Amino acid sequence: LLLAVAAPRTPLLSLLLLRSGFAAMSTAGPLKSVDYEVFGRVQGVCFRMYTEGEAKKIGVVGWVKNTNKGTVTGQVQGPEEKVNSM
Repeated sequence: LLLAVAAPRTPLLSLLLLRSGFAAMSTAGPLKSVDYEVFGRVQGVCFRMYTEGEAKKIGVVGWVKNTNKGTVTGQVQGPEEKVNSM
């Protein structure tokens, strides 16, 4: 897999709508937002479900979706340390 990551930016919202509802994000430290695109065999292998599960475990929010060119794009937001671990 090859992961392309856009430059981080400061998130404007501390709440994002996720597929399962609203999730609150801790604002105890600096927040970070990263846009990403994953290339390789990522569709048809439950990559989106895995990513969502990991994000919930780590405590970050965002979105992830398949593209029509066979990649997966998304955004992850949260405390800088947690986004980095994602």
